[in-house]
Amino acid sequence: MTPSIDGVTHTFAEHGLYNGLFLMRDEETGTFWDHLTGEAVYGPQVGTALELANLLHSRAGQVLENDPDALIALSDRAMRADEDMEPRSLLARVGGRLSSMFLRTVKEEDDRLPTMDIGLGIWDGEEARYYSYERVVAEDRAVLDTFQGKRTLVFLDPSSFVLSAFLVDADGLRWDGDVLRLSNDQYVEGSVLYDPDGTRASGARPLQIFTRWYGFSLTFPDTEIYAEGR
Repeated sequence: MTPSIDGVTHTFAEHGLYNGLFLMRDEETGTFWDHLTGEAVYGPQVGTALELANLLHSRAGQVLENDPDALIALSDRAMRADEDMEPRSLLARVGGRLSSMFLRTVKEEDDRLPTMDIGLGIWDGEEARYYSYERVVAEDRAVLDTFQGKRTLVFLDPSSFVLSAFLVDADGLRWDGDVLRLSNDQYVEGSVLYDPDGTRASGARPLQIFTRWYGFSLTFPDTEIYAEGR
């Protein structure tokens, strides 16, 4: 969410749980906001919504490649400094289960997938679709789908180990090492979409979040689930 209401920057912090997800509250108006949709859910700003932008998982090298002058903050307390960073084993370690504190705020779960399944959710307005990590990996780590009439690429980024999505104009793909090549001669490398001449593409991304199934499905109750050969 962009922390601006009527052109004025406000201060936001976590102030509660709903459906197993944190609610944000701005200190100036006391309004509670859904952190995925940007909508005001309780308080004087109900009926309004904040502007949204993608917050994407990245590694420091990717950030610096996109902006060489970026400032990078690195922790000296890495959670898994001495462990294998292979994506499947890493995600297995963070599988876990939803704690009772979070579960008490959930009225009814969507049981089409396990609670803690991890994947990529994309949405536009009320329409949403979820891509399970295991499903995408099973399809050679990349799928081409159509969402709201737009060709959508969802792939496992080998540089950040998360699922990511671009809107593209292609009908085929293949892996060339860690480079994902599309049938229109565009390619994805280091989480960046490039045109055939090697310049960064201006292609758009759908609103997306790499997240747990329970939170995404409770936020978008009618979400579709991508299935092989859709």
